[in-house]
Amino acid sequence: MAAMTGREREAALLRSFTEMDRSIFAAVYGRRRVGKTFLIRSVFEGRFTFQLTVMW
Repeated sequence: MAAMTGREREAALLRSFTEMDRSIFAAVYGRRRVGKTFLIRSVFEGRFTFQLTVMW
C-alpha cells in the first residue's frame, strides 16, 4: 500500500492492540473520506479473518 503521512500515532495505537494477550474491539470513526479504512488496511496488511465496512 501507499505510505501513510500524519497518522503515526493512530497506527502505533492500532499496532499495540495486536500485542495484547486478550481480544480487543476497536471502533474507528470520524468524518467521511479521511482515510479510516486505508489506515486500518495499512496497519494490519491483510491479517484479517473477517472484515466489514459499513456505509450509512
